[in-house]
Amino acid sequence: MSHDGFTDLRLNNGGTELQEGFWPSFTDIMTVVVMIFLISMVVLLVRNMELVTQLRATMEAERIAAELARATGEEKDNLSVALHQAEERLQSMQLEIMRLQDKGLESEQLIAEQLRAITGLTNQRDDLTKQAARLSLLREQLEADVKKRQAQLEQTRATLDDKQLKLSTAERSITTLEENLAELRTRYDASQAQSERLQQTLDEQRDTIEAAQLSQQEMERRYLVLNDDYDKLKVKYDKLVRPARSPAGRYLIEVRYWKENGGYRLSWREGGDGAFQSVSRKQLDNVLSRLSTEKPDGLYVKVIFPENSGLSYNEAWELTSHLHNNYDYYFKEESTGSE
Repeated sequence: MSHDGFTDLRLNNGGTELQEGFWPSFTDIMTVVVMIFLISMVVLLVRNMELVTQLRATMEAERIAAELARATGEEKDNLSVALHQAEERLQSMQLEIMRLQDKGLESEQLIAEQLRAITGLTNQRDDLTKQAARLSLLREQLEADVKKRQAQLEQTRATLDDKQLKLSTAERSITTLEENLAELRTRYDASQAQSERLQQTLDEQRDTIEAAQLSQQEMERRYLVLNDDYDKLKVKYDKLVRPARSPAGRYLIEVRYWKENGGYRLSWREGGDGAFQSVSRKQLDNVLSRLSTEKPDGLYVKVIFPENSGLSYNEAWELTSHLHNNYDYYFKEESTGSE
C-alpha cells in the first residue's frame, strides 16, 4: 500500500501490498528504460545523419581538392616550362651582354687608338691649313664637274634603259614572228606536198582539192600579213639606233617622286633653277599639258627618285612611263613615228 501517494517497495512489507505494487512499479521502470533507449536511438540517428552529411561534405571537399591539385599541377608544369624558357632567354641575353661588353672593350681600344691618331694629326693640321685653302677651290670645281657628269650619266642610263627595254621587246617580237613564219613555211610545204598528191587523183577528189587550194590561199595571205608585220617591226627596230635623248635645246622639267607615311609625294620645278614645289598628280598633268603646248621645241622630263624613296620598281616605272609617253619630246616622237 502506498504511503502519502508513493508505492512501498520494501521487502518486509505485507504480502498483499507486495502483490499489488510490484508490477506497476516494474512497468514504470521498463517504460522509463524504453524511453531512454528510444531517446538514445533518436540521438544516435540524428548524430549518424550529421556524420553522413559531414562525410559527404568531406568527400566533396576531397574531390574539389583533387581537382584543384590537378589544375595546380598543370599550372605548375606550365610555369615550369615558362620558367625554363625565361632562363634560356636570360642565358641568351647574358651571352649577348658579354658579347656587347667585349665589343665595347674593342671599341674603347679602337677609340683610344683613334685618339692617339687624332693627336698626331692635330700636329699636322697647321701645315695642311694652307694647302686646304688652295684645294678648296679645286674641290668646288671638281664637285661641279662631278655633278655635271652625274647628270649626264643619269641621262645616259635612262636612255640606255629605255633602249634596252625596247630592244628586248623588239627581239621577242621578231623571234615570235620568225617562229610563226617557220611554222607557216612548214605548213605551206606540207600543203604543197598535199596539193601534188591531190593532183594525181583530181577526177576522184576534186572537192577536196578545191578546199585544199582555199586553205593554201589563206595561208599565203597570212604569210603576206606576217611578212608585212615583220617589215614594220624591222622599221621599229631600226629606229632604236636614232640619236640619244638629250636636254639640249629642250625645256627642262624636273619631277621628284617618293613615298612618305604611306602616301605618294610629288614636287617639280622648271628650267633646272629654283626650289621644288609640291604638286598633285592631276595638277602636274595639267601643267605639263600646258607647257608641252606652249614650248615648240618640246619638253625634257627628268624624273628623280630620292634615296630611300620607298617606291617599288613597278610604282616608279608607272609614273616614269606615264610622264615620258605623254609629255617628253623623245618618247612622243617615237610614239608618233610608230603610229
